[in-house]
Amino acid sequence: MKPTLELPITIRFPEENEVPMNSSVLERLRESKSANIVEGYTLNQKQIDSENKDLGFEFYAEINVNNSNLWNLIIALTESLPEVSSLLFGHIDFEINYGNYEDKKEILEFISQYKVELTEDAFINFGLIYQDKENLIEIFIDESKYVKYWGVSEKLFREIMGDFKLEEIKNLEFIDEYPKVREPLRLHNPNTIDSNEFIQILKGKYL
Repeated sequence: MKPTLELPITIRFPEENEVPMNSSVLERLRESKSANIVEGYTLNQKQIDSENKDLGFEFYAEINVNNSNLWNLIIALTESLPEVSSLLFGHIDFEINYGNYEDKKEILEFISQYKVELTEDAFINFGLIYQDKENLIEIFIDESKYVKYWGVSEKLFREIMGDFKLEEIKNLEFIDEYPKVREPLRLHNPNTIDSNEFIQILKGKYL
């Protein structure tokens, strides 16, 4: 049975003739047919004996959401951030850029004009972060277009998940656990901005 999560148009599972025969890649591709890649989330408490014990988050979550609803979820999660935040962004082949701390609403207003690129370009990752001596809150969307979230208020987080009818699923799986093909966004949507050009726009605005 095919996974039911709605992926961006730029990400797909390969066909069997696109991977080496008699390979572990082919085996994993066949296993993906029954993978539990559905809407939902996992949540793990920070372990006090881990290397993250000094970081100011209380829990870490990973969230699958249908791609057409990804932007709405991002906006909802930003309610957990303070009024000032930093934009994270980068091309997958390079280091992530940390933008200057600015007014959160102004950041969201600016990047909203590029929400197609941000939610569908499989060569770009981005997020928003706030960190001080006591707290770390981060929303991060990697190139596979699911959400990684570090937070301090589990109650607020679960309320947001409830608003989107997303349930906690212990055995949830994610697209990047299996072979996948990434295609340029402009191949599917010529009205969008090239990945590298888009990164330069963000650098000019936030660095």
